[in-house]
Amino acid sequence: MTGKVYIVGAGPGAADLLTLRAANVLRNAAVVLHDDLVSPEVLNLIAPSAEVINVGKRCGKHSTSQEQINALMVFYARRDGTAVVRLKSGDPAIFGRLGEEIECLRHAEIPFEIVPGITAAHASAAAASLTLTDRRSASALVLLTAHHCANRPSKTWLDPAQTTYAVYMPGPDYGETASQLVRMGLDDATPCALVSNASSNQQQVRFLLLSELRFATAVAAPALLIAGEVARSRNEAELFPISELLATAGQQQPAFGM
Repeated sequence: MTGKVYIVGAGPGAADLLTLRAANVLRNAAVVLHDDLVSPEVLNLIAPSAEVINVGKRCGKHSTSQEQINALMVFYARRDGTAVVRLKSGDPAIFGRLGEEIECLRHAEIPFEIVPGITAAHASAAAASLTLTDRRSASALVLLTAHHCANRPSKTWLDPAQTTYAVYMPGPDYGETASQLVRMGLDDATPCALVSNASSNQQQVRFLLLSELRFATAVAAPALLIAGEVARSRNEAELFPISELLATAGQQQPAFGM
């Protein structure tokens, strides 16, 4: 029986900034694979019976490779139907390696769930007592990182082809929203995800191209549009041959130290 992997956001550090779902998942986990930046306060919520493994990656220090982390998630999820938590600082979807991890889990046919957390931008704005999107002075928010994948350096920080756009309240005129994004430099073929009522029982997610956005109908509010190459991976993952799993994600226990 295959277990399940919960990819959980640990937030900025304070345990009481965790979501209730994140805290509950942590308390019931059999195995926790955590980042080095996760605070001791959050780690203290883990059940004493759980197996806890630090898989942190820090600049200038010896670290666990992403391939090893992927292999650990698959191995423990397949072991007796174990509930595994991959605990990441901040929010898993913001500048972590979530894309590589969910790709591995999909290819290995391991069920998973993403539990969001408070990201550093939100925590820092709260600490400074300011708003990131004051309607009088800011109608856009772009999250940037100064670090890039080693073999894919960014030409510019705002290259549209390497930027994800999260558009709040994109409707009801989705055609105009699409036109504005094209004027900003996005291609008509840019993949998008249109999310309605995120995290609720009425949640709906549609994957489409920017050129198709103008035809979107019956989208219940509140909705959010995610435009960029990150939205392409979900559709391509469905076509990836299961036989081409990572060699490190097999049934044997990984040879590296725990």
